[in-house]
Amino acid sequence: MNRKQLALPVFVLTLFVAAMACAAPTFGPVEPPASPTPLGDTLIFNIPTYTISLQPGETVPGTRLHYTGREGDAFKVTIDGLEATKRVGDSFIWNGTMAPGVYANYNLRLTFTILGALPAAGPVEVIVFNPEPVEADVPISNAEVETYFDKVLVTYEIPVGRLLPGSTLAYKGMVEPETGQQTSVLAELSGMSGYPYFALGDSLVWAGKLRDNVYIRYDLRVTAVSETNLSVAGTAELWITSG
Repeated sequence: MNRKQLALPVFVLTLFVAAMACAAPTFGPVEPPASPTPLGDTLIFNIPTYTISLQPGETVPGTRLHYTGREGDAFKVTIDGLEATKRVGDSFIWNGTMAPGVYANYNLRLTFTILGALPAAGPVEVIVFNPEPVEADVPISNAEVETYFDKVLVTYEIPVGRLLPGSTLAYKGMVEPETGQQTSVLAELSGMSGYPYFALGDSLVWAGKLRDNVYIRYDLRVTAVSETNLSVAGTAELWITSG
């Protein structure tokens, strides 16, 4: 058989496989996926140790990880609506759209318990698409908050003229000390109200809204100041609301 004779069967087989793939059933959340955005238009936050303890009938907020009940040393759960049996040390993993414009990866494992609750812990990654930061108060009513993350570790190096990611703060540059006055250089920031100068080791707090349903509060320290870059490190809190 020559190559021309082979081409037609291969082409027909390809169409058949594609048709079967389209007809195959799918599992998982029914909500539309978060839309990827160009590099630089997303914010990625990592929570190294997220912990939660679920009672029967409860769900990990923002996910489709649901705890049904306990039978002996086994935990009956559903993941994306599919039933599973888990024991201490087993994985409890989910990824998907947890809110409009917010995607998350939960890589949890069940931890030890002697009561009826299901405890789980592990790292979580939260991705916020198309953020448009504005300075704002964070939610104070638990009723409107669907998911809350604290102690999100953040470290940023900000070039002159660029923004601190997820904020309105921009690094204007280094201010040299004057003889007889301050003894250390200062970093000058714009996009904030109040005193805009920060020395090495100073605290830097900013709160605002990333999207209509995502709020953030930074609690940072200045770790390095130079003519070209400002370095900060600390933690952040994230609120994802139903609004």
